[in-house]
Amino acid sequence: MRAFLVFLGMPRSKNLIWILALAALGYFFGQQPYVVRGGNLRNQVLSYDVAGYYAYLPMLFVERDLRLEKTWKYDMIQLVGVHEHPVSGGRHLKFTAGMAYLYAPFFAAAHAYTLATNPEEAHGFSLPYRFGIGLAGVVYPLVGLVFLRRFLRHYVPDAAISWTLFALFLGTNLFYYSSFRGAMSHGATFMLGAAMLYQADLWRRREQVWRLGVLGVLAGLIVLIRPVNVLIPLAVAAMFTMDGRLPKGLLTPKSLAVALGLAVVVGIPQLLYWKASTGHWIVWTYGAERFFWSQPAWIQGLFSWRKGWLLYTPMVAFILLGFWGLARKKPAWALIAGLYLIATAYVTFSWWAWWYGGSFGSRPMIDGYALLALPLAVYVQRMLEEAPGWIRRLSLGTVCALVALNLVQTYHYTAGFLHHDSMTRRAYVYVLTHWDFPPRELLEQPDYESALEGRGLRY
Repeated sequence: MRAFLVFLGMPRSKNLIWILALAALGYFFGQQPYVVRGGNLRNQVLSYDVAGYYAYLPMLFVERDLRLEKTWKYDMIQLVGVHEHPVSGGRHLKFTAGMAYLYAPFFAAAHAYTLATNPEEAHGFSLPYRFGIGLAGVVYPLVGLVFLRRFLRHYVPDAAISWTLFALFLGTNLFYYSSFRGAMSHGATFMLGAAMLYQADLWRRREQVWRLGVLGVLAGLIVLIRPVNVLIPLAVAAMFTMDGRLPKGLLTPKSLAVALGLAVVVGIPQLLYWKASTGHWIVWTYGAERFFWSQPAWIQGLFSWRKGWLLYTPMVAFILLGFWGLARKKPAWALIAGLYLIATAYVTFSWWAWWYGGSFGSRPMIDGYALLALPLAVYVQRMLEEAPGWIRRLSLGTVCALVALNLVQTYHYTAGFLHHDSMTRRAYVYVLTHWDFPPRELLEQPDYESALEGRGLRY
């Protein structure tokens, strides 16, 4: 074990990212989520939420059907959430268009390839498109690791960065949402959060005012992908403006107005789309779905066998332990990151379906992993530099064990052994010991009707 730990501690963080990239790409190509099996049109890439994020692209560039009034070349109704406005009756897509911005380069490449090789399949949902969008879901989180490394290298040594990236990527549900289901929004939002930290750090460190405009664009895109993630740019802004005095002229009313203006510009196409499709500038696209702010499912969201964050992602324990060290090193950052964690958990677990449908662990919490990498990195640094040898070996050995557990769980969820919304303690133990589907009587399906009404049975 000691030799194994030494080996893992050796790769430089830059080299480790290549190893992690090979792991993600290997799992992506090995599992082939872009291949439709058994005639099931709901493939593992362009289906459910991803199809809803993505549908803007074929809607605009293939079908040219903003109002969703005609029959598409591919029956997207089986894949995409389409709602009708309660007042105007206008048909519109359920999700906002942020992820479509990020998919666009991969869509363009797939569309050009398909037009050149098989024009009849250039409808936006054939294999080249599924492969391209799936590959986008692998690339963006890996880019996030690059940004995160570049940010952390100014605050912790390279060995601590390597362990942090290793633990965060392979030891949490980020790996699943960067490979098999990478096209979901969470890996991309992780990347944007890491990019914001990197750009904000350079903005203040190099006193480059223009980077505030970049931050505005990133903030606008994060919010357009998932509006509740406005908490991420707010946290980053607080970290780099409240932690010490800013150099003179770095933050002026004019530069702030430019940044906010660019953030708004990112969202203008969404407003134009809503106006064109429904006649209204602002649309609540989720129908009867809503938040229950007075009934957050704290215990269930953190500890339940159905989808508890700490239970399915126990690596979070090291993040929480790291807040003590971060408070000693950067008190303001510890306070802001802690408040962010509490606020995002409150918002996440106040949603009517706090388990978020079919997901591995609590997937919305992935969005803030770049911010939460700070306490994790500080914890690792303290283990490497200050802890007695036996504590260091125990801690790093536990990290390795939790990575192994996460990879086992990832396989179990990919195979369907871990049920997408109905797990119980007995079913979990059965899966872990038998590596097979649990008997139906061990599962407990949530009551979706009660959840929508906010009744106690939603837990």
